[in-house]
Amino acid sequence: MSTSRHGRGLPALLVGLVLAWAGVACASPAATPAVKGDAANGVTIDNGTDAPVTIVYERPDEGTDTLADLAPGAEVVIDEIFKEREGLCRTGRLVALAADGTELDELYLVCRGRTWTVEAT
Repeated sequence: MSTSRHGRGLPALLVGLVLAWAGVACASPAATPAVKGDAANGVTIDNGTDAPVTIVYERPDEGTDTLADLAPGAEVVIDEIFKEREGLCRTGRLVALAADGTELDELYLVCRGRTWTVEAT
């Protein structure tokens, strides 16, 4: 019994589609998308560590504001600390905290348009 050319191609096509779908389903998940603020009017922060970090803004009066939680390799643009404020920089500092509250890194020059890569010191 002979099978037409089209009859043999359909099962091969189905097997190919199933394998492609399985490859997509088993692929590693995409990186966490960046949370975007206005980079020109904020600070871009990259988590260069292999652990999650919490970013806080420490005001000159020693009060703190929690700004973001970043997964390893994630990026965020923080612009809310500049809203309704004059000038390019803020007095105070940004601090990256480990899960246990340990200070990992800091940024003293908190200025618009700046990029900071958090690294364990």
